[in-house]
Amino acid sequence: MLKIHIITVFPDSFKSYINSSILKNAQKKWIFEPIFYDLGDFSIKKTRRVDDRPYGWFPWAILSIEPLYKAIKSIEEKHPGIRKIYLSPKWKTLKQHKLEKLAKNKKDIILICGHYEWIDSRILEMFEIEEISIWDYILTSWELAAMVLIDWIVRLLPWVINEKSLEEESFSKKLWRKKEYPWYTRPEEFMWFKVPKELLSWDPKIIEKWKNNFNK
Repeated sequence: MLKIHIITVFPDSFKSYINSSILKNAQKKWIFEPIFYDLGDFSIKKTRRVDDRPYGWFPWAILSIEPLYKAIKSIEEKHPGIRKIYLSPKWKTLKQHKLEKLAKNKKDIILICGHYEWIDSRILEMFEIEEISIWDYILTSWELAAMVLIDWIVRLLPWVINEKSLEEESFSKKLWRKKEYPWYTRPEEFMWFKVPKELLSWDPKIIEKWKNNFNK
């Protein structure tokens, strides 16, 4: 079973998505388990505050180093050498082939969700933390990015989704890491829009040729 340890200021924001559809089924099959750590529980302040003003007279708040350190350390003590990931728009964008390696590894992960503007960068120096970007844009909530990464990884785990479905989808190895072809279902004709005649032929060679035309 893959266990993802999620450090976040807002653990409740995950509940609806994590407990529905594919991810819910993966948990029922004991393939995947999310474990949440409320960063407020590791605060050194009675108010449970986990952020502070950064040095340099910048107008925004960042996550403080003390609760982050305590949260990561509490997990690492039970799981020495566990892989640690911080979602960072500053870093290289994660690609499908790297996700496949990440899922194939099947080793537990600590997923650190930032919030506000950033985190105290010293935490990245203290621990061997891998920075990952889901794309070149900024979100208000790192939790959204974390859910994207969790979905990416879990759907690639064995017995979560039919393997044949994964073999031939956008950015898969079989499609040369390119986008897949269009899909159609019944009815054969809707208003003046028709299903391509190649798909109606039921000839595997014709259909395969049609599919390959989208990967040139």
